[in-house]
Amino acid sequence: MSQNAKALDALIKEIEEADAEDRVAFETRLSRLIKDMEDRGEPVPAVAKCLHDELVNEKIESQFDNMPV
Repeated sequence: MSQNAKALDALIKEIEEADAEDRVAFETRLSRLIKDMEDRGEPVPAVAKCLHDELVNEKIESQFDNMPV
C-alpha cells in the first residue's frame, strides 16, 4: 500500500468521525490527496470520490445557510 493510500484511509476515517459541521473543512485536503494520487497514476477508491462529492455538496449548501430570505 502506497503512502498516499495510507494517508487517504486515515483521512477518510478522520472525516467519518468528525462532527457534521466540521466535515466541510476536510474538502480541500481530500481534493488535494485525490489529485495527487491521480497524477501519480494510483487508483483512487470510489468511496473517496463519493465522499469528496458529498463534501463539495455540503460546502455549497453551507454557503446558503446564512443567506437572508
